[in-house]
Amino acid sequence: MSTIRPFIPETDYPTLVSWWVRHKAVPLPIEILPQGWVISSGGLDIAMQFLLLDVGGKFAVIEFLTTNPSVCFSRHLVDDVKALVAHIEGVAIKQGCNGMMSFIAPDSGEERMMKRLGYYTGEGPCHRIYMKPLKKEGT
Repeated sequence: MSTIRPFIPETDYPTLVSWWVRHKAVPLPIEILPQGWVISSGGLDIAMQFLLLDVGGKFAVIEFLTTNPSVCFSRHLVDDVKALVAHIEGVAIKQGCNGMMSFIAPDSGEERMMKRLGYYTGEGPCHRIYMKPLKKEGT
């Protein structure tokens, strides 16, 4: 039985970084990670994903899906990730969001899954996403 819980930066971030490194992804600074969730099964963390809300709370971005590399071939992985996406969509709906988007690598398993879940894309070239952690005045 899978369980979903909030992402706890102090304990989950080191695990997330280790997964990113094993997936050959560049770890994001903890300062820019928004609210997130972790799905676990049998005491093992399976995947983590995050939700960014616009200031008005009407639009959301579901992002930074990362799976545990140790379970990448588990027959339950897709079901667990679908449950995690559905949970985060539910949180967004409760916040009053009217739409959600995600940045997904083309021709990936995540892209195929998100299409099956009703996400769609416009045609055209991919854009690179640039990020920058911002420092508050006085810090």
